[in-house]
Amino acid sequence: MSGLNNYLYFNRARVALKFGLISLGLKEGDQVLVPDFICDSIFQPIIQNSLAFQTYPLEENLEPNWTSLNDLITLKTKAILMVHYFGQPQDINKFITFAETNQLFLIEDNAHGHGGFLGEKELGTFGDIGISSPRKFLDIGDGGKLYYKKTNKSLKDLSLNYATKNPNLFYPGKYLNKFPKIKNKLRILIKSRPNYENPFQFQEPFVEDLLIPKDLVMEIENLDWKKIASARRAKFMHFKDLAVEKGLQPVFQEPYSQSNPWCFAAYTSSEAESTYWFDWGWKNNISIFSWPTLRNDQIYKDNKAFKRWQRLICFSTSK
Repeated sequence: MSGLNNYLYFNRARVALKFGLISLGLKEGDQVLVPDFICDSIFQPIIQNSLAFQTYPLEENLEPNWTSLNDLITLKTKAILMVHYFGQPQDINKFITFAETNQLFLIEDNAHGHGGFLGEKELGTFGDIGISSPRKFLDIGDGGKLYYKKTNKSLKDLSLNYATKNPNLFYPGKYLNKFPKIKNKLRILIKSRPNYENPFQFQEPFVEDLLIPKDLVMEIENLDWKKIASARRAKFMHFKDLAVEKGLQPVFQEPYSQSNPWCFAAYTSSEAESTYWFDWGWKNNISIFSWPTLRNDQIYKDNKAFKRWQRLICFSTSK
């Protein structure tokens, strides 16, 4: 699939980011600019590498507030993280210009858009390093991809264990999936709805640094990602029409023509309305969930990122 030979597969995208940061040669105390609306797990590799971070604010469409971003640059600022939220590409040229003007490394987070393209280039390959997360799109436990422009010793001489591959990873519940109504009734009887309203519910621990087996890499690379992306864009539009009809506010009005959207995201009017949709989705066998898992120090009522989290719901675009 990838037109870029410089890539490695790890068990998680955050592990890929850890080694990508090492490859950039950043030093202890160097600062990375990170959007304030992002999963807490993205900070794990920054902390592991003894780096500092400064968050930058976003607009409602999840683009940076560029004026505020300019004001955050210091002598310690060495890199900026660009996030393709829900698989929709940011203004990449603007980020590239900003990074070049301020002599920063550009880190591209495409965890939500593996398999998406912008023109002839795969999303995730525009920055000095980039990450994606194919495991989010497939029934696999492991799979985080690191793209890098320059090869160096830190990437060539990696000595890591390999994650154990489950031979049935791509086919869980394949027989039960043939009977979705029965499966949904069993799910409701056996399981409780996840507590999407709890901002601490989905916090993830640090994970072991692992590579994934080459045969799993080839399975991922050889999938028809354009077909997967096309189906997900169709689901995006289906949920967008539903959202508009019900008075929700889409974050993105339509998917970019070459994107592979991880989900369709929309704003509700309140936390109570978000809860209504979580309940509705659970009863109707439609995966609707909250995102992201914020850092603990962001979870208080007057925090702007937390207020956005309370109003943002995500409709899965998987089958």
